[in-house]
Amino acid sequence: MKKFLFLMLFTSILLSCTGKTEVLKSPDGNFKVNFSVKDGEMFYSVFWKDNLLMDKSPLGIKTVSEDFTEGIKYSGTSGVRTVTKNYELKNGKKRHIKYIANEIEYTVINKSHTELSVIFRASNDGVSFRYKINGQGNEIILSENSGFRLPAGTKGFLTPLSKAKSGWALTNPSYEENYHVEVPLETVSDYGQGWTYPALFEVMEGCWVLLSETGTDRNYVATHLSDIDNGVYFVEFPHDDHNLPEDHSYAEVELPYSTPWRTITAGSLADVMESTMAQDLVDPLYEAKFDYVPGRVAWSWVILKDRNTVFDVQKDYIDMAEELGWEYLLIDALWDTQIGRDKIAELAEYGASKNVGVMLWYNSNGDWNDAPQSPKNLMDDREIRRKEMEWMQSIGIKGIKVDFFGGDKQVAMRLYDDILRDANDYGIMVNFHGTTLPRGWEIMYPNFMTSEAVKGQEFVTMDQAVADNQAAHVASVVFTRNVVGAMDFTPVALNVRLGDVKTRGPFRRTTAGFELSMPVIMTSGLQHFAIVPDNLKEFPEFVVNYLSEIPVTWDETRFLDGYPGKYAVIARRSGDRWYIAGFNGEGDERQVNFDVSFFAEEVDAIAILDIPFIISGSFNMVAMSEITIPNNKKIEHTIPSNGGFVIIIE
Repeated sequence: MKKFLFLMLFTSILLSCTGKTEVLKSPDGNFKVNFSVKDGEMFYSVFWKDNLLMDKSPLGIKTVSEDFTEGIKYSGTSGVRTVTKNYELKNGKKRHIKYIANEIEYTVINKSHTELSVIFRASNDGVSFRYKINGQGNEIILSENSGFRLPAGTKGFLTPLSKAKSGWALTNPSYEENYHVEVPLETVSDYGQGWTYPALFEVMEGCWVLLSETGTDRNYVATHLSDIDNGVYFVEFPHDDHNLPEDHSYAEVELPYSTPWRTITAGSLADVMESTMAQDLVDPLYEAKFDYVPGRVAWSWVILKDRNTVFDVQKDYIDMAEELGWEYLLIDALWDTQIGRDKIAELAEYGASKNVGVMLWYNSNGDWNDAPQSPKNLMDDREIRRKEMEWMQSIGIKGIKVDFFGGDKQVAMRLYDDILRDANDYGIMVNFHGTTLPRGWEIMYPNFMTSEAVKGQEFVTMDQAVADNQAAHVASVVFTRNVVGAMDFTPVALNVRLGDVKTRGPFRRTTAGFELSMPVIMTSGLQHFAIVPDNLKEFPEFVVNYLSEIPVTWDETRFLDGYPGKYAVIARRSGDRWYIAGFNGEGDERQVNFDVSFFAEEVDAIAILDIPFIISGSFNMVAMSEITIPNNKKIEHTIPSNGGFVIIIE
């Protein structure tokens, strides 16, 4: 025992004085984390297959009472322990997940002899860490000193945080900016606000890193990445102009408290794309009181906009949903004034008779935005909100879409949390728009289905320049935003002009094959489609059949080929059926080569392919053909500019 105590003391002295490093490895041994304390500061480094991913990156946290960024001494470690979890992800890229990771807890003390724990986990898809503050009572966390130092020469795929109180009706920040592709690390963000999660980096050929966070709830703020500072991206708290001026930018917590996880998903591009780290690290915050069913959603607003939120149009969309076998209809803004509550109840009853559930749009409200769309002032007050949800439950409303949130301060995280918890009491699913990134919420909140937090299809319908860039933009967000959580992009616009008869709208620049690939490429628990009823008459029967059968939840996902900002080929399985979808986000045609050796034998399949413009005279023409998928071989296919394909295999 005396020898053990002497050894622990000796190790402590080495770590605090000489910078000796403790090492954590992933179960497969590919990831290695070095933790060190040197000159009173904490650092970590991350290696993948002996390649340096994160070099001497800083750690630390500041509270009102304590400073854990300097004057640090190493105190001890828990030793490595194994964490395992088997769970079901009902809303995502995989159904049954077996999670295993190695975890270690390092304890340090600061100048006032107060302890802080830094917890690291290493799984086979990357590394994560968080802080644990012990004690009792309330504490205010002012900032983190968490950082990420990537190797020189790394290329970034980054989207800027927009400036608060900017954009349409002052509704920013809404995580609705374009990604910059292959930019140097020293690139300054567009608005000087830093970068949002997730941030993707190519460290070297074949080695990728995706930075994000998960586990954020009402007890913390949502963070983002700073502009690079002396080679480091720091975890940055919300800016003062988020939400309302009187709302604090710090986090009020009750001790003991563990912060959200900072996540470093890494490895090959397939490792990153197939990862479920954002969900692996969190647990449900409450039990589901009702059965929440993901599904396909008919939605008029994306093409027809506000003036068509009227009774007859919404009834037509219920009929379209019934014809396609879709589960839901979303009735968007202004339903309270242009349809009325009695007629909404009538639509809900009509939908129920057709096995189509109705969902309703709401303005988040409060004074953090100037958006005029109603219904307003019904979601930001608990008593009013619960009364509204009681009414919804009484007429059979299945879900809500709440829009226009004002930032990432703790007050906003509490509002998200409150809406979700109250909705669970009334059997209501939730979709957030004009919103922050979901951070593990598919697991934490059982009735959370999806979030926007992306420059989605609606922007394409309003601006020709956005429509012109649509294919390249999609080729960015499927490698970034959608990797970490459900993304309500609202895919599959089949109109040549993206507006109604009166407004017409921008010209669509993507092919029908591209659009039809998107519900396979993109995952969302509620998949809102941008088609209109006339599309069912304009396209061949095999397209209608495809739209009526496409799942929104998946049992298995395989990344087959692609590069961020350029193209992607992804295979997903639902039950006994596989879908392989690919698209080209570039101006020239592209040949893709993807491995299908996961099929044990040759299988027959149906392919939906673009008919080349030079033959058809229209980028809206598709054909169906029967093909054979060979086993243990690669498939080669040429995708036209802004085009796509879908292969369906029983």
